[in-house]
Amino acid sequence: MNKTYKKFILLFVVVIIILLYFLFKYNKIIHQNQIDILVSNKVEIVQNELTNQKNQALSLAILFSKNQNIINNLEQNNPKELKKELLVLLNNIKTYTNQTNIQVQIHTKDLRVFVRSWEDKDIGLNLENFRKGLVKVKNTQEPFVSNELGKRFNIKAISPVFNKNEEYIGTIEVIMDYSDLKNRLKYLGIEIIPLLEKKYLKIAQNYKDNPLLGDYIVIQEEYDKKFYDFLLENKEYLTTNKFYYENKNRIITQIPLGSLDEESIAIMMICFDKNEQNFKYLPKYEYLGEINIKSNFKNSEEKEKREIIIK
Repeated sequence: MNKTYKKFILLFVVVIIILLYFLFKYNKIIHQNQIDILVSNKVEIVQNELTNQKNQALSLAILFSKNQNIINNLEQNNPKELKKELLVLLNNIKTYTNQTNIQVQIHTKDLRVFVRSWEDKDIGLNLENFRKGLVKVKNTQEPFVSNELGKRFNIKAISPVFNKNEEYIGTIEVIMDYSDLKNRLKYLGIEIIPLLEKKYLKIAQNYKDNPLLGDYIVIQEEYDKKFYDFLLENKEYLTTNKFYYENKNRIITQIPLGSLDEESIAIMMICFDKNEQNFKYLPKYEYLGEINIKSNFKNSEEKEKREIIIK
């Protein structure tokens, strides 16, 4: 084998190695871009579902604020009858939509608790000092929804209430926790745990006995214990040093849930399988019966009727 041939072989091997190296780097970049897109899409799904939940709460608040029985009982200072009306409305919602995470609170025009659908405590309590959403609605006299901090941290949709003379007489507030959101996202292959910074427990007193997770406290009674234990062992995932973290087949990321004086107070931890091909968002069709064909051969235009029961 002459020297020229040896040099050619060596050059060929070097070129192949270089090509393989750049191919590996290129594939790695493509894979990383695919993961980035996947994470962005999943985060967008969570944000959209959260927005839908807020819109639903706001729609109910506005609808309830137009209920004449609610208006009359608030104006006539009749809390017992008003609560009866609220419980009937909520029971109808529960019966026909199977949604059980809705609570309603009604306030007087000076932002004192007038009626609560879930309890009779704190009636007459002034909420002006720590409920910024209520103050905002009172000042603007326009509906408003947000993730807001009170004795609990949850979705609060508030609408002003006006009497027949268009005078402002109080506010009505629809409150939703994140349980329906959690169930909906779980169906889409996404696990969530909403967390509140523990330094706000002085305000959110209802969570003082809830489990801690680093500098946060879990604010849902029902949450994924495996995801909780996983975060407990990997507390670095609670930080925002990176947009997302990878752990084997898992992707862990988060979105902010609320702020107080422009400072973040709560986050929603998000976890999903990066390899899962999830088509659960598609409609589910299930055939439950036979196809019936009815034909009239005497008719020049034959008509066929196929009846399929879709669930």
